[in-house]
Amino acid sequence: MTAQPNQRDRAAIRTSLAWFVQAFVVLMLIWVALNGLSGFRAGLAAAAAGATVGTYFARGQPYPWRPLKWLAFTVFFVIESVRGGVDVAARALRPTLRIDPLFEPHPITIPPGLPTTLLTSFISLLPGTLSVRLRERDHELIVHALTPGSMASVTRLERVLAWIFDAERADG
Repeated sequence: MTAQPNQRDRAAIRTSLAWFVQAFVVLMLIWVALNGLSGFRAGLAAAAAGATVGTYFARGQPYPWRPLKWLAFTVFFVIESVRGGVDVAARALRPTLRIDPLFEPHPITIPPGLPTTLLTSFISLLPGTLSVRLRERDHELIVHALTPGSMASVTRLERVLAWIFDAERADG
């Protein structure tokens, strides 16, 4: 006599499957973006292995897919990267280096978990800013910026991530 999975077991299986599919799709997209279709079978194996490990460590419910919002985010990120890169290059090429480096606390207004993780990761990819320390207890991020004006890109990034995750921000 075989025991039927109860409702909680089925929900856990659906959650794990959702995490696996999301991780697999993202990893395959990264593979194709970096390698094209070259080594597609190796990419499938790597994405499956990565998705399996990611699913094992995933906690909570996965966020719903928002492909059009992520496409808009990609455009936003490219624009911010170019804007910041031009600014950093212009500062570096001037005879007097116009920087005023600072460590700035940034109160995080998006939810903990994946939104906050992406915020801290993407800040470090934007020119002129770097995530230094996440104070989880205070839900605050310490950011190193080349100038006080660089913090505006952090605020814009957080606003876009709040939009992607349909997250309510404390400052509206």
